[in-house]
Amino acid sequence: MISEIKDVFDKINKDRYVVGFDLNNRFAQLSYCRIDSTDPDTLSTVAGEEEYNIPAVVLKKKTNSQWVIGRAAEEAFSAGEGYIVSDLLKKALKGDTVRMGNEEYKAEDLLLLFIKRTFAMLPLMTTPDKISAVVITVQKADKDSVRVLGKLPELLNIEADKVHFLSYEESFFFYMLYQKSDLQNHQILLCDSSEGHLTIYRLERNHFVNPAIAGVDVFDYDDFRFGPEGESASEKDRRFLTITEHLLENRICSAVYLIGEGFYDNWCDDSLKFLCKNRRVFKGNNLFSKGAALAAKEYAAPSGYEKTVRFFGKDRIQANVGIVMMDNEESKEELFIRAGEHWYEVGRTKEFLLYETDTVPIWIEQISRRNRMNAEMKLQGLTVKSGRMTRISLTIKMNSEKTILFVAKDLGFGEIYPSTGLEWTEELELEN
Repeated sequence: MISEIKDVFDKINKDRYVVGFDLNNRFAQLSYCRIDSTDPDTLSTVAGEEEYNIPAVVLKKKTNSQWVIGRAAEEAFSAGEGYIVSDLLKKALKGDTVRMGNEEYKAEDLLLLFIKRTFAMLPLMTTPDKISAVVITVQKADKDSVRVLGKLPELLNIEADKVHFLSYEESFFFYMLYQKSDLQNHQILLCDSSEGHLTIYRLERNHFVNPAIAGVDVFDYDDFRFGPEGESASEKDRRFLTITEHLLENRICSAVYLIGEGFYDNWCDDSLKFLCKNRRVFKGNNLFSKGAALAAKEYAAPSGYEKTVRFFGKDRIQANVGIVMMDNEESKEELFIRAGEHWYEVGRTKEFLLYETDTVPIWIEQISRRNRMNAEMKLQGLTVKSGRMTRISLTIKMNSEKTILFVAKDLGFGEIYPSTGLEWTEELELEN
């Protein structure tokens, strides 16, 4: 009997997949695996080779208005066959409109077209009905990127609750969550050249709390350029050595990851000699998409790893938020936002009764400081009389990682106290 049950679950897992999608201004990557696997594959655009980057460009052919993406688009443009648009993500987030021949298009629509065509490149077994979770990772999971990419579930024909968004910092965390324990004993450095300049991520864990808490510090070096326009190899090596020495000064580091095409050339000899002292050093190009796939695995089938270490980045809310409501003449606390949730995934609505008051008591508990503050939402214009009660619908969501939005509506109380139709909106800033 036990064997039969195991066979059933094995069969289910063989037919279920998770997908990680890395998107930046230059390219996209797709990594995927079975839900019971811990080693995602990354889609290669050239069979048998590690050509993971799909250039984030869209081309419209002049002759038949056919749309082409990626390397095929670049080749068609070089042959003079069409109009091309690059910097898709940047233009979409800015709300730009672009001209292709005599036609104008929203950059956002072209970005979504690019993403849809990219997902169509996945192996046949990863059809939408077989996908248990998708994680889309971008450098910054801010308000604009969530707004644009929030249209993907419908576009990809995948249920909305199966699609999640993560920043690069958190994808880095999930990637390391599945690495050998000796690589995770101390801090980890990730040096990224993917977008043509240097960005460094430093992952650190606080083991003095239970469960342990992990966080990532991000250091941008926009003036550290890779490619022909950058400095000479020797100058880059000297600068990179200075930067890494400073970031690792008086710190114990287990591993260093060098990712992106900027590290393909052998220009960092002195830097590597320093980084390799008592540390493991890895080069690669698909860490973020693999980390996103492993995060998708955690969403679909939690491993339990996050019970031992939790990630608290800037995209995760650092406070519990709720209200005090009356229940059978007793005050009761109702939790709306739980610390550790992603701000862009928060949005809850509850109904409750207000009795002889026009004020909703709010409480906020800052996790890092372990202190609690109280606030009030005043429902101006609501009639408050002796014995009067009304039903209120309250929605609480986040407009950004620091801004809470409260929306209250008067629903009335049956025929005795009909709804006034009033609605109130208030914003509250979380403390740093």
